[in-house]
Amino acid sequence: MDERFRSLARTLVGHSTGIKKGDLVILTTTTAIPYDMNRAVIEAVQAAGGELLQPMLLDPRLVAMARHASSERSLKAEATGLMAQFLAADVHIILRGARNPYEQSGVPSEKATLVDRIVNGLTLSERLDHSRWVLTNWPTESFAQLLGRSLDETEDLYFRAVLADYRAMQRAVQPLAALMRRTKKVRITGPGTDLTFSIDGIPVVPCFGERNIPDGECFTAPVRLSMNGVIQYNTLTVNKNGDRFEGVRFVVKKGKIVEATCRAGNEKRMNQFLDTDGGGRYFGEFSLGFNTTIEEVVGDTLFDEKVEGTFHLTPGNAYDSAPNGNKSAIHWDIVNDQRAPAGGGNIYFDGKLVRKDGLFVPKALRGLNKKAA
Repeated sequence: MDERFRSLARTLVGHSTGIKKGDLVILTTTTAIPYDMNRAVIEAVQAAGGELLQPMLLDPRLVAMARHASSERSLKAEATGLMAQFLAADVHIILRGARNPYEQSGVPSEKATLVDRIVNGLTLSERLDHSRWVLTNWPTESFAQLLGRSLDETEDLYFRAVLADYRAMQRAVQPLAALMRRTKKVRITGPGTDLTFSIDGIPVVPCFGERNIPDGECFTAPVRLSMNGVIQYNTLTVNKNGDRFEGVRFVVKKGKIVEATCRAGNEKRMNQFLDTDGGGRYFGEFSLGFNTTIEEVVGDTLFDEKVEGTFHLTPGNAYDSAPNGNKSAIHWDIVNDQRAPAGGGNIYFDGKLVRKDGLFVPKALRGLNKKAA
């Protein structure tokens, strides 16, 4: 077995979820994940004293096929079964991987919206807020194609990122978290973007490998009705329905997305996705990325949202750890790259420049910049 598999498994089981004797653990995986990686996780769980429930094996092709015929009754039955499992488990480890990340895009939009409203709407809180969980995206062939590299090169990049020094990351992010907790008003500017909102009173959560692998972000949420302006995202994004968009642009008034367009992609499906429920057009997360081991934005959100010099502003559900009152079955992380080669941009906290063209300006935060890493 590749020793990197065992190292990653130990990170997921030890650092990320802290599995201990008697914990009930769900492993969600796919047919794209190597047998040895699944085995490494199972062995690490058992070595820590955890007990595995029946692993959930998800094949995106079969899921997409089933969704075509899903009715409201069958989806409610599915959600009930998932809810029971999630409530019973102490830990949820998710190994995501797809040979074709756009497999779900063939599902009719009305069916995709129904799934979000019923299955995700009923189980999202149990999955994210009431258990210890961690997820990672495996470097599949399609991931390598996004990078334009060989599979071996992609795996090397992946393991450099996921096996980061999370203890050092935990120490380095504390000054940023402290500053965000003191901040009342945020302004973001850049090509096509001029947006203001408040984060006053919303908890701030620094992230260093406890939920996402790889990690490296610090998030909070906008005060729900405080956002006004325009945001123009500059990275490729794929929502959980498998729809691909580029150049997403939102006009926001009193916290709500009142106009949603894109340069490439199906705007009708995008607006239907935002209309999944009453919270889909309001924002549930604002986060700054600072992982210096990930240099490229590739179209995989779990990686892209951690890249140094990026931020993401997320329509949909707010986490219980940083609540702003917005509830939704969707949580669509869309990334904006503010590094100079991508067009640059500024972020201000209470009128003071905090990050310029992707680099932190205050002396206390410069330890997060790559040149100081």
